[in-house]
Amino acid sequence: MSGSRFERELEFVQLLCNPDYLRWLTREGHFESEEFRSYLRYLEYWRSPEYSRFLTYPQCLAVLEHLNSENINDMLSDENFFLALGEQQYFIWLNKHKEGWNK
Repeated sequence: MSGSRFERELEFVQLLCNPDYLRWLTREGHFESEEFRSYLRYLEYWRSPEYSRFLTYPQCLAVLEHLNSENINDMLSDENFFLALGEQQYFIWLNKHKEGWNK
């Protein structure tokens, strides 16, 4: 692995708002692993301003919150969760670009 621990964790936490990546993690059974679930809980430190200021995709923190919830297995078994996440990501991207065009 290249990059510092900080860089790897920054990249990983932001990947959590990618619905295709979440599907892959689900298919591979990562959410069934207590070690992986513990790692997701550990990543909550990204919420502090000291770290969150480095996030390009701060919406990943909302996804992380869902992933750390008790009913995550129900959400991950519902394709609508992934579709809704993809739509939200698209609209966030679209609005960011519209804001840039108006400046």
